[in-house]
Amino acid sequence: MYAIAAHEFGHALGFAHEQNRPDAPAQCRAENAQGTTGDYNVTKYDPFSIMNYCNPTWNGDGKLSELDIEAVQKFYGK
Repeated sequence: MYAIAAHEFGHALGFAHEQNRPDAPAQCRAENAQGTTGDYNVTKYDPFSIMNYCNPTWNGDGKLSELDIEAVQKFYGK
């Protein structure tokens, strides 16, 4: 439940699904496309993002990846 809440909070902050990005692996995009690509790519593609359905530990068990944290800090500050 915590992982889903953290993922949905990412949407509330304005983040789209990571797997929809044009630089995501083609197989990931094809199998998991959902929602929009977003307006900005703040960091490089993050396979471990809480916003990525292709994350090998789906939603990172509710833990933000280093690039998730970097993206939040770029938009909202430290």
